[in-house]
Amino acid sequence: MPTATDRCQDVIASLMSEYEQHVSVEHAICRGCPVDRSSLFIVYSMLEWKAIYGDGRLGHWTRDDIREYLLDHFPHKISADRQLLLDTPTCVRDLVYFMSDRGTLAGDEVRVLADAGDELFDEFLAANRDRRKWGLAKRMVMGAAATVDEADDRYVPPGHIPARGRRGNSPTHRTGSGTPAQRAKRKAARTARQRNRR
Repeated sequence: MPTATDRCQDVIASLMSEYEQHVSVEHAICRGCPVDRSSLFIVYSMLEWKAIYGDGRLGHWTRDDIREYLLDHFPHKISADRQLLLDTPTCVRDLVYFMSDRGTLAGDEVRVLADAGDELFDEFLAANRDRRKWGLAKRMVMGAAATVDEADDRYVPPGHIPARGRRGNSPTHRTGSGTPAQRAKRKAARTARQRNRR
């Protein structure tokens, strides 16, 4: 007899299969973009977090949910290289649009949820650089790989977290993730998706 955990994993697997098809169709023109590169990992991680640590409602998302995932769960549990960190806000946005397009998104407004990853990006980077937030397994995995280039403008010294809610005052402030070319590509893809919805 299937347990609640088995049923939950089945639902996640079914959603992920559908999401993979969504990525192959919606992002066919942007191979190598953040969604193509990292979304299957990020979206699975978000759904698993919601099922295990959140309220279990995979289609119900609030800005607080996204904040908790990005600033608490991700830094504590997920070992990520710089590219995955930079890709994450775009992947969060894509999950929101996917759930909205299939008509199963509940909670906060789509725009609020879609923008949450970018709005929390500076705090997200800082939280992932703060070794005090890392869980034991992550510390073991990231030990040697945790070395970062202090000349990089995204570097946050260990233990330094910028003041919350004061965008623009942090040394790590960025208007969006990725290079200007990557941001322009995402904006064009986003505009195309919005145009297709009309």
